[in-house]
Amino acid sequence: MSNDLGEWLAALALSVMVLSSQAATLTASDGTTTDIGGVTWKWQRSVYNNDTVAAPPDPSRYTILLMPEGHLSVKLDCNAGGGRYTLAGSTLTIDVTHTTMAACPPGSLDRQFMRDLAAVRIAFMREGNLYLDLMYDSGTMKFAR
Repeated sequence: MSNDLGEWLAALALSVMVLSSQAATLTASDGTTTDIGGVTWKWQRSVYNNDTVAAPPDPSRYTILLMPEGHLSVKLDCNAGGGRYTLAGSTLTIDVTHTTMAACPPGSLDRQFMRDLAAVRIAFMREGNLYLDLMYDSGTMKFAR
């Protein structure tokens, strides 16, 4: 029984090492890959299918950071938070699970930013920028480094 436990622990340790080394690698339709993890992406704007645009006056106040093991860090204007993400090829889902609860000033886009992140389904790169398509083809978020 002790040997079985040792083998199980060794397998668990190997699994943890493999998972912790996984990068946030985006795969384009042409097969090219880009590591989008470890970069603080600043929200530039969201363009919606009804021809409206949401653009923060200060993109550095609205950010996402994709970290190893599917962890996510976000800045939502006057709040900070975190959660999980999954990335498979170009399919990306984001789940912000916790945030601080400060009341941001009038005009803040914190709630809109959070709603958009929850609707993300596809990621792609163009000219060094990260684009996130929202579900139901309802819009696209643009991020820059």
